[in-house]
Formats: sequence, structure tokens, C-alpha cells
Amino acid sequence: MAKKYASDLPLPGGVEQYFDTLLRLLRHVRDNPCRLDDLVRWIAATSQNASKSKAITMYVGLVARMGLWTTKDGQVRVTPDGLALVEQAQASETAAKRAVIEIKLRDVDGYEVLLARLAANDRSFDDLDDNLKQSLGVEWKSKNQTMFRVNWLRSLGYVTKDGRRYSLTEEGRKLAEGVPPPSPIKPPIEPPPPIPPQEKQTDLMKRATVIADRIDKAATEGGDGTELEQATAAAFALLGYATQVIGGSGNPDVVAAAQMGDASYRVLVETKSRSGGTVQQNDVNFHALKEHKSKANADYMVVVGADFSGGNLEKWAVENRVRLMRTEELRQLLLAHAESVLPLDGLGDLFAGGGSLDEGTLSQVLTESENDAQAMSLAKHVYDAVREHQDQEGVLNAHSLYYILGGQYPIPSIEMTIGLLQSSLIGVVGCSERGSLYSRLAPSALRDKLAQLSLAMNT
Repeated sequence: MAKKYASDLPLPGGVEQYFDTLLRLLRHVRDNPCRLDDLVRWIAATSQNASKSKAITMYVGLVARMGLWTTKDGQVRVTPDGLALVEQAQASETAAKRAVIEIKLRDVDGYEVLLARLAANDRSFDDLDDNLKQSLGVEWKSKNQTMFRVNWLRSLGYVTKDGRRYSLTEEGRKLAEGVPPPSPIKPPIEPPPPIPPQEKQTDLMKRATVIADRIDKAATEGGDGTELEQATAAAFALLGYATQVIGGSGNPDVVAAAQMGDASYRVLVETKSRSGGTVQQNDVNFHALKEHKSKANADYMVVVGADFSGGNLEKWAVENRVRLMRTEELRQLLLAHAESVLPLDGLGDLFAGGGSLDEGTLSQVLTESENDAQAMSLAKHVYDAVREHQDQEGVLNAHSLYYILGGQYPIPSIEMTIGLLQSSLIGVVGCSERGSLYSRLAPSALRDKLAQLSLAMNT
């Protein structure tokens, strides 16, 4: 492959379960060749955190991109490579995992960078993220792509996590020794031409970053914690909650309400600013939190702090169903929201239960954000491709667009995007009598149409 993919995706089931999920999917399709729609329904019904997922077609596309199954005439079948992987896993799981990482190293940018970085020493996630972005010369605002790669390495048994540090396992060190070192650092990607002020799309990202920086600073200031209360309320407001800062002795700090009719819920948010950066077990009064929850008529309880001591604090948080949210995790949500707005019903899953934020649930929320961001990018690519190829011979449809776009997106995702662009609300793409796509609006008219829609929604 001359050019590697810049992006990767996870699979459902938990951050260390991607490999197991991959084998489960392949075995199911091997034993039950099925139509694509049936496979999507089966994944939704049997996969943890995937029942409400819009990313399932992306999961299907990821396995196809790896060359392990193929879709033809709506029927999904395992390829010879996929069958070989399943059989290999029965004989030697280590060999099968090696086969998967070889696919990743061959097809996706960045895995060799992570392995080389970890070969030198154990690392924090921020260190891995900064190094990967610099090495690839990309300007990803969120940390999703780094997270997906690290979690694939964890699921394959090459990387382990201890607290907040990541290191290579023995198998990971063997792998790293045989992987060629990454190419020299790529020059930064040339920025696109300046966008006229009225068309800038960066305001939300700027607001999210400013709020996240405020929270990081306030969480380690100590004192009365007023600034952290205000900054946390601003964060939840940016995410779409109706927030109320109460504070004061004997009162909850912040109440965040997700106003969704019958699906509404309320979150009691307690903030803890500590100069040492770590919230200790005696800093959280679980009895008082329960009283505050009752007073605020809240459904969930969350404590926000820079870090938590673990031990009894973690145990008591689990027992009392109090979520412990680190400021770094809140930053991840804010930046993901700035790239692709997160729905409130999806965020609610984060607060159910107690103890540290569940990695699998957080990963699923960030995956949905990544999927939506890719869907927006795909909408532009489909529109541009239709305009460029509509006058050429042959029928222009989802299947031909799949090849025009270099196989970067699965056909079901392209079909859904075409449906969106054909909708009466957008109406930018039409379909001729012979089933060939064409553009109904010029780029300038499309901008006017979207501006009209934005105005109508905000009046």
C-alpha cells in the first residue's frame, strides 16, 4: 500500500477487547453468512456499549478495510485471510495477534511511532499523544486517534497500563525490536487558505479549550474552589446541559440537567480543588453527597478533580455509586464535543454506576464523536466527488464512490451520507432516472442553504 490510512477505529466490547471482538465477529460471519443489515442488528444486540451506536457501520467497514471480510450484493462473507486468522487463533493466539498487528503496521500510520516511543521507557498518555501528532505532522485537536491505537495495542497484548502510565509487555518488546524505526518527523501539514471570518468553524474548539484550561488550573489551586465550580458549570453548559451553580456549605456545587422530555436526567456535580492535585479519601463526604443528591432531585453523582488517590476512595465511590471524573477526561469530552457535538443521551451512560469513569464507556462516547466527525468529512468528500465525476460516463452511485474515495469509507456509510445529502432539508444531491448522482447546488448555493437552516433553527 503506497499510502497508509491516517485514521483508525476501535471495535466494541471494551478497550482491551478489540481483538476478542474481532474474532467473535469473524466467527459469526464464517458460521452465519448474512446480509449486511442482519449483521448490523446482530452487532447492536450482542456487543457491549453498541446497542445505540451509530458507528456500527464503521466497525463493519474497519474489518473490511483490514481485508478480513467482504460485502458483495449486500451479503457479508469472511475472506480467505479472515478464515486464516480464525484458524490461526485456534492454534496460537499469539500468532493471530501478531497477524493483526502486522495488518495495522502495514495499513495505518502511527503504530511504529508508538512502539518506538514505548521501547525507550514507560509513558503517560499525553506524552504518547504529543509525540504521535508531532511525528505524523497532524493537528488532531482531540486525542481519539491516539487512544484507539493504544487500545488496539493493549487488546493485542503488546502494551499494558499501570495507573496512568503505559509500557510495553514482553511480547511488545519483542515486536518493537523487529519493527523498523519510524521515518523522520514529517513537516507540519500546510494549513488551508484563510477562511473568511463569517465562515470560521473554530469558535467552539476555542471555547472548549479555554474552559478545559480553566478547569485544569482551578483544580490544582486549592482555596475555596469557587473558580473550579464556575469552570465546571461552564463545561457542562458547553456540553448542552442546563446548569446551576449553588455552592456554599451544606449545598451541592453544580447541578446539570439534561432536558430531554421523558429521557431527562440530572447530574449532581461536586468539585474538588486540591493544591497537591490529588483528591484523597477524606476529601469526599459520601453521606453529604447523598443528601445533596436528594435535595437536587438528581439521578447521578459525580466528583470532578485533577486526580484521585484510589484505594478506599475508589472502593467507597463504587459502593455509593459516585462517579470520579478526572479533569483530563472532562477535557477529552469537551474537545470531542467541539469536533462533533455529543448528544446528551449518550453522555448519560458515563455517569451511571460509581468509581473511576469506565474506560469502555468513555471510549464508546469518543468513538461516536469520531464517527460523526468522519461522517461530516465524508459528506464533503461525497459532494466534491459527485461534482467532479457527474459528467463522466457510467453510473455514479455509492459503489462507484467507494472506489473513487479510495476505499476509505464503507459502502453503507456512503449510502447513508447520500441519503442525507438527498433529503429535502439539505437537497444538495439528486439522482437521475438511470440511478446516477448529480449535484443540485453549487458550493456557494450550498453555503447559503446551510446558513438559512442555521438561521431558521436559531430564531
